Amino acid sequence: MGSEEPYYIFKICLLGPGAVGKTCIVRRYCLDTFDMNTKLTIGIDFYSSSLPVIIDGKEETIRLSIWDFGGQEQFKKMFPYYIGGANGIFTVFSLVDLQTIRELDWWYEKLIKLGYKTTPRILVGTKNDLVKTNDKSAVNELVIKRFMKRHKDTTFIKTSSKINYNIKPIFKEMTKLILEKNNFNYDEFL
Repeated sequence: MGSEEPYYIFKICLLGPGAVGKTCIVRRYCLDTFDMNTKLTIGIDFYSSSLPVIIDGKEETIRLSIWDFGGQEQFKKMFPYYIGGANGIFTVFSLVDLQTIRELDWWYEKLIKLGYKTTPRILVGTKNDLVKTNDKSAVNELVIKRFMKRHKDTTFIKTSSKINYNIKPIFKEMTKLILEKNNFNYDEFL
């Protein structure tokens, strides 16, 4: 390692309705655990993880300060206080619950009002392991494409915390987007 201190520290927020799997994503990434009976987040939870990266030919770390925001109605009034300083944002919905992608509109509206229109953002569909081909409650590709077009999203990734599908890649992709948006130098991720 180049040094004990992280080379960069980025604040990443997970936003979206309650019970879509935000906490499961973070716990899978940071702790490599999955609990089918995860409780709803009360307010906000904080996690931290280090991502190894090569910068100027040396192995360094990027510290990710991950903020898991409770999506229930009663916590929404605290949102403007917690989003401050976010470098990257995951907007999260469940692939098996059409209503959850519709509920993201509120979060996008608030992000724009609070000045986070150009903050790196990734749309994340959770519970991919539960999607069945003829599932009427599943969110289909057309709905996702229309949503992305309406909100000018460019990156969408399906995940499953249960089977650890695309969990690490979404954090690497988010970190890459943050680095590139800020013109920060890096060679590659390890």
